[in-house]
Amino acid sequence: MLVIEEKLDRRIKRTRTAILEAFQDLLAEKMFENISVQDLTERADINRGTFYAHFEDKYALLDYWIGQLVR
Repeated sequence: MLVIEEKLDRRIKRTRTAILEAFQDLLAEKMFENISVQDLTERADINRGTFYAHFEDKYALLDYWIGQLVR
């Protein structure tokens, strides 16, 4: 499991964790180019607005995910 910033609200941590886990699962199934925001939101069981409240797009999510892996 990826490490989420300690200072974030628990709900934000839970949502980001769900998004990141969905992203990792989808990366195991298909190429990044073929992953859509809809795929992510369905897998994480969140709505699109929630996704966009956390990330600008799937490329911002990719950058964040890589940053978490490097930590």
